[in-house]
Parts: sequence; structure tokens; C-alpha cells
Amino acid sequence: MHSTRKEILGLLKKRGPMTVRELSESLGITPMGVRQHLATLERDAYVAVEGVRRGQGRPSRIYAITPEGDDLFPRTYQQFTVAILDSLQTLAGEDQVARVLDLCKDRNLESYRQRMEGKGFSEKIIELARIRDEEGYVAEWKQVDPETFLLIEHNCPIRFVAGRFQQACRCELDLFAEVLGAEVERTHHIVNGEPYCCYVIRRRQEAGRPQK
Repeated sequence: MHSTRKEILGLLKKRGPMTVRELSESLGITPMGVRQHLATLERDAYVAVEGVRRGQGRPSRIYAITPEGDDLFPRTYQQFTVAILDSLQTLAGEDQVARVLDLCKDRNLESYRQRMEGKGFSEKIIELARIRDEEGYVAEWKQVDPETFLLIEHNCPIRFVAGRFQQACRCELDLFAEVLGAEVERTHHIVNGEPYCCYVIRRRQEAGRPQK
């Protein structure tokens, strides 16, 4: 992102909503230059504008940072999560860390099941890829044959946590297997330095019962 746009977002973050004139004076650039940068930020949904009356005269156009713009600022959620899990492991042992991660998995399992209710096997794969994509995993699916699919995730939002606690990755495998009623195998792993995570998903055959 252009450095001036970063400065604009920084000012809006620190001071709250501002006018073009206020931004111009703070940045030391012309109002026209500020408007050009604001137009780009507004197009990208990082700032929003509204009319607010300040004293007499016409309402001023006030620019404010949006939730999307706020998300551009650094977060330390993963580091904080690792610190908590490290502390839990020190105080209570690895078994308690595993229990916490299993509880998180169970919570996701219920949510995923609601999204997949009434769907067939292939539809569940498609919905799983959609859910994971919404969660930031940049996910896609591919069909290998009528009984086998691939789920490919090009990003890992919990990479920092997963690098420290491999149990998190085990819970993902269990989650996929349980929600799909399938056999799931991970063949590629971002944590191991590969460019994506890939899961081979095969329909689980029930003895004596043909699969549709």
C-alpha cells in the first residue's frame, strides 16, 4: 500500500473521523492529493465517508476507518494464543492442551454440521471448501473420482499456533473426518514448508451397505 495511504489510515486510527482539510494539514499535502488517496481507500472499503454538521454551513464530509481498514493493523492473536497454550502446558501438561484443542474442534464440528445438513457427500465437500475459504484458508476442492476428492488450502491463518502445537493440525483432520463421515489423509502440509495443505478425502464405505 502507498505510504501516504498508510499515513491516512494511521491518522484515522489515532484521531478518529477527519475531514479532507484536517488530513491535508496533518500530512502536509494538498486537499486534492488527499482526496485522490481517500478515493482509493474508499474503493477498497478501508475508509467510509459520511456528512456531519460542524457549526454553521453545509455538512462536512467526514472520513472514518472501516472494520476492513482496521484489520490492516498488526494483530498478535496467534502469539497470545501460543503464550496461553504454553502456560497451560507448563501448569497442567500436554493432555490439557489437547483437551482444549479438542473442545475447539467440537465447537467447529457443530457449526460445520449445521451448514451441511441435508447435503450429499459431494455437496458436503463443496460446502467444506466454502467454509474454509470464508475462514481465510484460501481453499478449493477438486474431484479425483466419484469417491475421492481433494481439499486444498493455500493459506494457514493459524500457522504460528500449528507450528508450535501439532495437535491443532490433528484436530483439523479429525474435524474433516467427522463432519464428512469420510477417510481423510493429509498429503501436503504448510507447517512442513510446503506451499499448501492438501487433504485426500475418500467416502467411508460401510460394510454391507452400498453408497449412493
